[in-house]
Amino acid sequence: MSLFTEPAPAFGSESLRAALGDQWRLTDPVLKPLDSERDRNVLVDGRFVLKISNPAERADVVDMEVRALEHVHTADPGLPVPESVATRTGEVVAHLTDDTGRGCLARLITLLPGAPLEGKPLDDGLAAEVGAVAARVSLALQGFFHPAAGRTLLWDVRHLAAVVAGSGIGHFGELVARVAPALAATATLPSGVQHADVTLTNVLAEAGAITGVIDFGDMHHTAAVTDLAATLTSVVRRSDDLWRGTEAVLRGYQRHRALSPDEVGVLGELVIARLLTTLAVSATRRDAHRDNERYITQYDDTSERVLAQLSAFSPHELGDRLARLAGTRDLATAVPERELPARRAAAMGGGLSPLFYRRPLELVRGEGTWLYARDGRRYLDAYNNVAVVGHAHPAVTRAAGRQLGELNTHSRYLHGGIVSLAERILATMPPELDTCLFTTSGTEANELAWRLATEYTGGDAAIIAEHAYHGSSKWMADLSSNEWPPGHRPPHVGTFAAPRDSVTTPTFSAEGLRPALVLADSQFTSEGILDVPAGFLAGLVESAHAAGALYLADEVQSGYGRSGPQLWRFGLAGITPDLVTLGKPMGAGYPIGAVVTRREIADVLAGRYEYFSTFAATPAAAAAGHAVLDVLELTGLPTRAVEVGAHLRRGLRALDSPVLGEVRGTGLLAGIDVLPAGDVPSREVARSLLEALVERGVLAGLTGPGGDVLKVRPPLVWETGHADEFVARLGEVVRA
Repeated sequence: MSLFTEPAPAFGSESLRAALGDQWRLTDPVLKPLDSERDRNVLVDGRFVLKISNPAERADVVDMEVRALEHVHTADPGLPVPESVATRTGEVVAHLTDDTGRGCLARLITLLPGAPLEGKPLDDGLAAEVGAVAARVSLALQGFFHPAAGRTLLWDVRHLAAVVAGSGIGHFGELVARVAPALAATATLPSGVQHADVTLTNVLAEAGAITGVIDFGDMHHTAAVTDLAATLTSVVRRSDDLWRGTEAVLRGYQRHRALSPDEVGVLGELVIARLLTTLAVSATRRDAHRDNERYITQYDDTSERVLAQLSAFSPHELGDRLARLAGTRDLATAVPERELPARRAAAMGGGLSPLFYRRPLELVRGEGTWLYARDGRRYLDAYNNVAVVGHAHPAVTRAAGRQLGELNTHSRYLHGGIVSLAERILATMPPELDTCLFTTSGTEANELAWRLATEYTGGDAAIIAEHAYHGSSKWMADLSSNEWPPGHRPPHVGTFAAPRDSVTTPTFSAEGLRPALVLADSQFTSEGILDVPAGFLAGLVESAHAAGALYLADEVQSGYGRSGPQLWRFGLAGITPDLVTLGKPMGAGYPIGAVVTRREIADVLAGRYEYFSTFAATPAAAAAGHAVLDVLELTGLPTRAVEVGAHLRRGLRALDSPVLGEVRGTGLLAGIDVLPAGDVPSREVARSLLEALVERGVLAGLTGPGGDVLKVRPPLVWETGHADEFVARLGEVVRA
């Protein structure tokens, strides 16, 4: 407290000139006094600032400030902060005696261009830059430590209760009690030595651009979000619109340092605490320092105004507003659990967009091979191939998030990430396939493949498997026979029998049709996950070409390493398709797809059309795509997929249950025929098995023409232990 009660250093002009000449060899300097709360600051020759610390200031605190400036210069050389000017003896701190005989520590630092932003017009762009520089200072101080950082300071909001108690503004007692939990919570948040006063008074600007950050005199060890609260408080006091100013600061800050939900959750309360501290410090000091009253009380009116605005919201309401502006809002709990099914049905099409399982799951989190419900229960994921490298893989989420924070725009601009991803995908394909066209999904990829095929061949019909699935758009729904309602058969679609039972050679009739495309899911997953003879796929290619059509290998479900290190299921058959379509797993949760083909095919479409899709081939999609390939390549997941898949099928075959039939699959993919149980049809038995697995914490699916094939298509991060877990739970179910 003595630091704030001790009068500022007393130096006349002659004393100052003498000190500058003696310590820094400056003769006849031009001096101009500068504002300061408790120290003495003087502009020297328009080039330097002489900072004379309060007589009560500790030497180790001054040393901390000197060393912090050096650290910041090293950590972030582009951050404009002052540099210390050495004395004639080579030291950076001089010992002076003021005109009243008190000893003071003094430093000479370089003058930065610009003027403090306090009192100047502040638009949203400049407010965002203030937020950005606050984050940069906080980050630059990471790794810096000094024993003096643990000092007690009036401006440290953690001491709010004591500061208010000694200030004479006890009528704010309820607010002090209100913010106490948030102040206590800062003890467990990311912390370090913080500037603690990156405010408009200490941020310099010139011509609308920030030119400097000064005055490290309030540094102490505290939570980083407390440091941000000081900056945000300063800006919103000057903003015409409280929330617009808040959004601008958070936007600028998070371009450099992302805030956690817990940090945002207390930020509003910390701003209230900072406003209360401002008023308390002012009330404590103004009577004792009448000569500096204007400076000390300059924020009183605006602090009270903003305090009234913020305190009108409850802590929960305030936290919710800030979470929405910061992007940390937890949307998983945005709708009360009991209301969720009815509200979803009302707003999202009802029966048009059905849910899985008799008792739908409300999932809120994923990690690796596991999915978690709102009630905390976890489920082994044996179904979702989107999360090919595991749910919420940090490499993918970081890559996409980082790129989103840097740039994400469409593909009509050059970007190295997009081009190199195309090259990486082509490198995994047969050499004839030399062109990669990005889409946003497997459906869109198949649509584009259809356009390429019809333009290249002049045909207007497609040949598909009897129970195929290739997407959800209008034309792809017509090419998805597994989805056809009773009696529906599009006139320009022919079918062929899938390779089951004795069928080893494809046959289809194109009578009356002009086929442009023959397409097949390389593992025939919708047909029940079939073990496809290599000759069958080769026959499809041969038959397609004989009919004047192109052959498309749909690898959305069976590709991307699921079938092994060659990555693509068609590769096991040794065939070269004319077109390959990719989708779901490419971005492990980020929407991306692709068509791979020959340039001659693409050139025919290019002769009359352009292809463009706004969100295809964006830099963020490319970042996610690279991250997925990196994980697959560097961890050997495709090779392990073969091993784990074989282990899984051995375990399934060993169950020897009367309701389980043939087990099929390649790589980490399995289809298990479900048989009738007495008078209960196989489809109903399969549905019962699926529901019983959910009750035991396992998520699988059903496929096949009769909906009676249990489908196991997990993330590739499954290990043998996960396969054993699945087999054990299925064993319990069939025995029950």
